[in-house]
Amino acid sequence: MSTDVHIVAVVEGKPGKAEAIKAVIKPCIEATRKEEGCLKYQLQQDIARPDHFIFVEHWASEAMVQKHSKSAHLKTMVDGLAELIVAPLDVSLLKSID
Repeated sequence: MSTDVHIVAVVEGKPGKAEAIKAVIKPCIEATRKEEGCLKYQLQQDIARPDHFIFVEHWASEAMVQKHSKSAHLKTMVDGLAELIVAPLDVSLLKSID
């Protein structure tokens, strides 16, 4: 049985804030990719809605996700996004059912 975890997190930015959002997120991406247990950490930008972003993540375990959730770089990113987004981050922790 697999213990790895996938995450999809949606960032819904205010209109015209795409570049500011990317600037806030980029340092977090670089730091997170160096974390133990981070297997994949990608940010996707919606072509039709440029202020809409989706994180696609793959972690070795839920414990590694919990460690990441307490990291300083994630807190800095979330705090930096506060004035640039229309709603709180929508985060889904997923497990494979097959």
